[in-house]
Amino acid sequence: MLKNKIDQQFTYRLYGLDNSFELKSVTQFSDVDSVVMFPISLEGYLSDSLKEDVFLEIQFVDLNIYFLSQLNGLFLPGLVFLVGIIFIVVWILKLFYWQNNLISITNNSINNLTHELRTPVFSIGLATKILEAHVDDTQKDNLLLIRNQLDRLNKNIDQVLDLAYFENNKDSINYQVRDIRHQLIRCCNNFISLSKLENFEFNYSIDDGSFNVKCSDIHFENAIYNLLDNARKYAITPVISLEAKLIRNSLIISIKDNGRGISDKDKKHVFKKYYRVHDGDKHNVSGYGLGLSYVREVIKVLNGRIRVESKLGYGTTVIIRIPLNHEKS
Repeated sequence: MLKNKIDQQFTYRLYGLDNSFELKSVTQFSDVDSVVMFPISLEGYLSDSLKEDVFLEIQFVDLNIYFLSQLNGLFLPGLVFLVGIIFIVVWILKLFYWQNNLISITNNSINNLTHELRTPVFSIGLATKILEAHVDDTQKDNLLLIRNQLDRLNKNIDQVLDLAYFENNKDSINYQVRDIRHQLIRCCNNFISLSKLENFEFNYSIDDGSFNVKCSDIHFENAIYNLLDNARKYAITPVISLEAKLIRNSLIISIKDNGRGISDKDKKHVFKKYYRVHDGDKHNVSGYGLGLSYVREVIKVLNGRIRVESKLGYGTTVIIRIPLNHEKS
C-alpha cells in the first residue's frame, strides 16, 4: 500500500470461495456501513495447495475523504483556472454583444443618412429638368454632367437601401415560383443596349427550357445587373459573356469578363460587406463594396451558391448555382 502511496488505515480478510476457512487481521473496523471492500482473487501456491479459489479482501473506511484530501494541492489552482475560464467567456460574450450592437447602430445610421439623401437628390433632379428648358447650348454640357453625377449618386443610394432592406426583410419578401429565364433574357437585352451605347462587347447564351426558381424577380434581376455592371467597370475594353445552363436539376449562370482579375487574397473577401478590391493604395473604380454582398444575400435566399474563379491579369468568372423548384408557378 505504501509502495502505491496509499497512506490509509485498512483491514484484511483471507477466505476460501466456500468460506471453508477465514483469516482476519487483528483489528477490524467497527462501523461496518462505512467500510468499502475490495476482494482480490489470489492465484498460485496457496490456491493450488488448498485446491480451491482463495480471496484476499481489503477493507477501507470511505476512501472518498482520503482522495479529496490528496487533492488539496490542486484545489486552489483549479478554482483559479475555473474562475479564469468563466471570466474569459463572459468577456467574449460581452465583447460580441458590444460589437454586434455597434454594427447595428452603424448600419442604421448609414441607412437613415442614405435615406435622407433621397430628398435633396430628388430636388436637384427636378431643378435640372426645369433648367433644361431654359439654358442655352453652351450650358447643356454642364447640365448633362450634373445629371450624370446625379444618376450615379442615385444608383449608390439605391444600392445601400436595397441591401439594407433585403437584410432586414428577407423573411417577409414575397417569394414565388417563377420562370426566371425571361428575367435573364431581359437583363441581357438591356445590357446589350448599354454595350452598344458605351461601345464594349457583350454576348449571352441561355439554354431553352424552364428555369423555375422560388424567388423575388426584382432582387434576382438586381443581382444579375450588379454582376454584369461589375464586369463592365473592372475592364479597360470590356468583353463580357453570360451563359445560363440547366445541369443536373440546377441552373448554372456564369458571367465572364476580361478584366484585371482578382488575387487569391482578395477572392476570400469579395463577398464581404464594404470590402473593395485594392490596386496598390487606390480604388480605381467608384463604389462602396456593397454590390457583391447584396448578390450573395440574394443567392443564399434561393438556396444557391456563388463562387469566383479569377487570376490576376486573366479576367474573372462568377459562377452561380441555383437549385430548380418543381412546384407549379
